[in-house]
Amino acid sequence: MKGVKIQTVIAAGVLTGILGGIFALAVSHVGQKDFNRLRFESEFYQRLHRRYFVVIGAGLGFALGAAQSCIVQLSKIKIDPEREDL
Repeated sequence: MKGVKIQTVIAAGVLTGILGGIFALAVSHVGQKDFNRLRFESEFYQRLHRRYFVVIGAGLGFALGAAQSCIVQLSKIKIDPEREDL
């Protein structure tokens, strides 16, 4: 990928990954049926939804942020159709 700054892509991915993780944590907490009452007694099951939702949200946020950064950077590159060495 010519003309794409990897540092910018990684930075955008990390920032949107953090936002995605925070959003997933909020959704997993609010999305419970019994908001103030625990549904499971074991500590493993009490933290299960938070653990996986945060990882999935952060992964999706990183992927979307990195992809958007690549698209923005590639859209700024002007391509000359007469030049074939690209």
